Amino acid sequence: MKKTLGYIITLLVAVSCNLEQFPTNAVVYEEGSRIIATRDDLLAFEAGIMNFYRAVHGGGMNVAEDVMFDAFNASSGFGNNYGSVHRLDDSFTTSDSYVESYWSNHYIVIKNYNVLIDALDQEQNVPSGSEDLAKLVQGEAYFYRAEAYLNLVRHFSPDYDPDVDSEYGVPVVLHYSLDERPARKSVHEVYTQIKEDLDSAAVRLAKVEGQLQSDYPTIDAVNALYARYYLDIEDFDNAAASADAVISTNTYALSKDATAFKAEFVDDSGSEAIMQLYGSKAELPNSITAYTGLYSSLDHGVAARPLFIPTKKLVDAYGSTDLRKAWLSTTDYYCDINGNYYRGDFSIFVKYLGNPALYSNIPNGAQMEKPYMIAEMYLIKAEAQARSNKIPAAKTTLNVLQALRGATTTTGTLKNIQNEWFRETVGDGMRLSCLKRWHIGHDAREGQPGALSVNAIMTGEPYNLRSMAEDDYHLIWPAPASQIRLNSNLTQYPAYTNE
Repeated sequence: MKKTLGYIITLLVAVSCNLEQFPTNAVVYEEGSRIIATRDDLLAFEAGIMNFYRAVHGGGMNVAEDVMFDAFNASSGFGNNYGSVHRLDDSFTTSDSYVESYWSNHYIVIKNYNVLIDALDQEQNVPSGSEDLAKLVQGEAYFYRAEAYLNLVRHFSPDYDPDVDSEYGVPVVLHYSLDERPARKSVHEVYTQIKEDLDSAAVRLAKVEGQLQSDYPTIDAVNALYARYYLDIEDFDNAAASADAVISTNTYALSKDATAFKAEFVDDSGSEAIMQLYGSKAELPNSITAYTGLYSSLDHGVAARPLFIPTKKLVDAYGSTDLRKAWLSTTDYYCDINGNYYRGDFSIFVKYLGNPALYSNIPNGAQMEKPYMIAEMYLIKAEAQARSNKIPAAKTTLNVLQALRGATTTTGTLKNIQNEWFRETVGDGMRLSCLKRWHIGHDAREGQPGALSVNAIMTGEPYNLRSMAEDDYHLIWPAPASQIRLNSNLTQYPAYTNE
């Protein structure tokens, strides 16, 4: 029986993150048949799954997560873009398009990883003389699948508790089947599968040395993903060791000054990226324009039309010498809010302004996606040390990052490390997993005084007055209603069953 799979897109929900660039080429595969005949075929499959990996990084899915929380206020002209996830009111339902997109697109890419993993277990799909390449490509697919399941369980399941398992993990699908209707695995079972995939990747990629800005997985990327995994399951010794395994290579270095910082976060030519995915004008990465929305204005030159503006908390997070203060722009552009132009009244967020090599005239919000950065390894190592009550060691680790960022150095308490996560990873789609892991919420999203004074942000209970309790059920995203209709074995997280 023929099965059409590989690179067929079965469901995409349109969101503003360049998902129109999601790969759409199809491969027809008959189970047990030979689908890889030559080395070139194998390389084509490798490039294909990398394209899918690129497609689920950056863009609107990162934005949806970040605007849920305490770093951004909706501008008065945001047009209800990301409105449901920002307000988390009755408009946020099990049919939310952003949530559905995250779920569906991850399972689409998992399907393709599964096809390649299974195919390369069959001798007829390993071209003669390409055994080492086949082993490497399969290792990459295991790495991608491990990360995909980590992303899914972080978003759609309760936090990992070593002592109490939860039945509300996510479905784990390891082989392609048109007929399978998978139920949820427990949270522990999902993490067990992540570990198995990581172990498989580690064996196959053991000799792939890390290199700066690698656009394919290396053993350093594997260790970086191990560090995330171990931090989640509260194995703090191994989390610190995995992070340190990357740090101690000395292959990646935190930016030493403003010039190096610009090279990293504007020009994508810095020293911090453990992985940096390919991008060009012809093959743009998923762009992020929600914070800038730059366009050519007849009277004001290049102007900004942001959907979201940094909160007072985010602006106040950076001291005057902090290099990350460059992610906030007050006077670079006129800011268009409902046809009124402001300059110097409030800051906008320009971390994803756009790499000049990826646009011609107006910055387009496209940066080469960096799934793994050396700064995260310092944060994971410091947090793991602090949560093991190794506070002096945590201080030493944390201070390396703070000093090179130009921030005030602090003690190594968990609270100080949490604050550094906020400063460093804002906009990167990590806030949900952090708040869930720490079991904390956040205070109301107080607006910048200048933005409030000119009515530049939405105000009221769902907007700048919205806070979040530590046990808020929105920290666990709902399984999409469309998937439950298709799969009677898929259960909904209980907090959403009364819709």
